[in-house]
Parts: sequence; structure tokens; C-alpha cells
Amino acid sequence: MTEELWFIGQQITNGLVLGSVYTLLAMGFSLTFGVLGIVNASHGHLYMLGAFTTFQAISWWFGPQPGGMAYIAALIMSVSLVSVVGRAIYLLGIKPIWGKGDVAPIITTLALAFLLENIAVVLWPGTFTIQTDLSSSVRRFGGIFLTDQRVLTFVAALVLVSALSLFLQRSRTGKAMRATSQNELSASLMGINTEAMRILALMLSSALAAAAGGLVGPLFVLTPSMAQPALFKAFAVVLVGGLGNVPGAIVGGLFLGLTEALVGGLWDPAWVSPTIFGVIIVILLIQPAGLLGSKRIA
Repeated sequence: MTEELWFIGQQITNGLVLGSVYTLLAMGFSLTFGVLGIVNASHGHLYMLGAFTTFQAISWWFGPQPGGMAYIAALIMSVSLVSVVGRAIYLLGIKPIWGKGDVAPIITTLALAFLLENIAVVLWPGTFTIQTDLSSSVRRFGGIFLTDQRVLTFVAALVLVSALSLFLQRSRTGKAMRATSQNELSASLMGINTEAMRILALMLSSALAAAAGGLVGPLFVLTPSMAQPALFKAFAVVLVGGLGNVPGAIVGGLFLGLTEALVGGLWDPAWVSPTIFGVIIVILLIQPAGLLGSKRIA
């Protein structure tokens, strides 16, 4: 293969890694919309919180440059903690106003987003990076180079996406969650605890956002302001795939990651956002519900 083809292959590989993270982020966003029927404006901030709590766990317990297992342990701690934050968001912010209109939950989660960002500014002012042994270990596949961190990010995202899909399709609780998303009243009449399903959905959504943040921590610089771009990208992904559509989040996430890598690497990074949103506009003009349609979780 020529050098140009290897370079394109490198950009495609980078795009798949990035797209797998966007898929995790968007699947959580879609899950919340599918079950609760609300747009969680604090979703990007849960992603940011996942990145910083992973960083903090490493700083406290594993030293400045931990090995792979220590990093994974810190990531698990972060996901567990942020899922509890998701439960608190429901109990303290959403439950008191449940059933009082569609606008109130959006305003509440937006207020929570500002609260989380300001807390992060106080706790973690400035910029930070997560340093692990995985980031310095490079593997070569022909003319394509990948760090162990990027391999782990892609594999972990693939495992989590597959696990969520199997959970929704095969488990009794997952089927109850799908029933709640399709018709909450009918689900409650069949004996399903719909409030428990809403809490679980927000906890899973928060965990996926935290996992995405923790996985990109060693790849990018961490700042409290990273939350807002993450929210916009999650929204862009679900617009492409279909709001509330979990399989659509996979399609949209890979589309966004590949577009960002190919346009930024082969053309000009300044044209990444115009290209992405230009394509989104075209897709919505042709298919207003997204490529796979907007529906409850499936």
C-alpha cells in the first residue's frame, strides 16, 4: 500500500475509536429520552464528571502514571460514582416535577448542568491529563499505529454497547424498560415498577457517559468546559440516528467519529463542524426522524 493509503487507513482507524466513544455518549442520551421522554441537558456534564473522577481516582490511589489494571480500576470507580449521581439527579431534580410538563425537566437538568460545571471549576481549575502506561505503548499494523489506550477504548466501548443491547433485548429488566418506554401506563398495569425503570435508565445513561469520559481522559486534555461540546456531539449523533433509537446511536456515533477524523485529517480541521452539521441538515431534510427513525428504545 502507498503512504497515502496508509494515512487514510490511519484516519479511518482514529475515526472508529472516536466514533465508539461518541456511540457510548449518545446511547446514554438516547436511553434517557427513550424511557423518560426528556432531553437530559446535564448529560455532557456527566461525561465531564466521569473524566475528572477517573483522573482523581488515579491521583489518589494509583500514582502519576499507573498501569493498565490500575487505570481500569479507576475507570470502574468513576462509572460507579457517576451512576449514583444519575440516581440523585432523578430523585432530587426530576421526580419532584415529574408529570408537570415537558419544559420543566429540561430547565432542571440545564440548571444541574451549570451546577456540575461550576463545582468542577472549583475542584479542578485549569487543564489536566490522565497519564497511563497504555498511552505510551504503541502497536503497528502495517502503516497504522495505535496505542494500547486507543485499542482499549475501542474494545471497551464495543463491550459496553453489546452488553447494553443484550440487556435490553434479553433480560427481564431490559424488557420491562422497553415496555416502559413504549407505553408507561400499560407497563404499570402489567405490574412493572415504572419509576424504578426510570431511575435505572438514568443510572445506566450516567454510567455510559462516565465511561465515555473516562476512556477519552488519556486521549485529550480535560477541562470543565469539555461538557458542552460533548452534549452537542451527543445531540448531533442522535439527530443522525434517530432520537430515542439505541441502534441509531451506533450508526450516528460512527458517522460522527469517521467524519471528524477524515475531514480533519485529510482536509482542514476548521471544516469539521460545518461538514457534520451540513450533512445532518441534509439527512433531516430527507429523513426528518433520522436514518433509523425516532422511536422508543429497541
